[in-house]
Amino acid sequence: MSTLTTHEPSAPDAKSLYLPKGYEAQDTNVTLDANRDDEGYWSPWRISQSGKYQSHVYDWAERLIRRTGFTRVLDVGCGVATKLERSIAPTGATIVGIDQPSAVANCNRLDRTGTFLEVDLEKPSFEPDEPFDLVIFADVVEHLVNPAPAMAMIQRVVARDGLVLISTPERNRRRGRTCRKSEKPEHVREWAQNEFVRFVKSCGFCVHASRLMPQDDMPWSRGLIREIGFQARLLKRSPFACHTVLCGLG
Repeated sequence: MSTLTTHEPSAPDAKSLYLPKGYEAQDTNVTLDANRDDEGYWSPWRISQSGKYQSHVYDWAERLIRRTGFTRVLDVGCGVATKLERSIAPTGATIVGIDQPSAVANCNRLDRTGTFLEVDLEKPSFEPDEPFDLVIFADVVEHLVNPAPAMAMIQRVVARDGLVLISTPERNRRRGRTCRKSEKPEHVREWAQNEFVRFVKSCGFCVHASRLMPQDDMPWSRGLIREIGFQARLLKRSPFACHTVLCGLG
């Protein structure tokens, strides 16, 4: 029988998160950590697919590291660290990943490069010895009932002159412009691009860039026709539905 782990912290209201009037958030954070099927959540097929999504976010992170010479990288909600191993480990940066117990166990089992720690992102108590030059927070914030503690933790652990990459599904492009509730039960809420930028700024970050990327490892050129159709309102959805912001502390 499948087992679900749920968290029930107090959820902020839609207005404080810059969501539209009438938006319906999920009541709980359904974290499919213990079991999804008989093989567990991180089954072989899921691990094999783990490098596919948010691929362009990690490519951006790699370029930032090589351009700036950053040496310490934190991945908040690292999963099984497939993209860290592929894109970030070759840079030579020191890697730390934090996530739920099953993800950390698989990182260690798969001998991923880096240090991996169990942290509950609904109520994180992570306090590193040194700050990080770059923090990656890729498609995790939408899973949290109250994202404020995780956002505050990121502010604490990033270096004063460091950078943060935060990605999340762009609601209008992923679900359609009329969507007012996520179709995916694991997602507590989803933001449109302008809403999410306002939310990130409200958490005390300075947004340097806001980009729309393919959701998976699809080449950018393959989605351009559908993106044009979306912008012309001929199509309801666009493959450029991964919204990523690059931000810092000021």
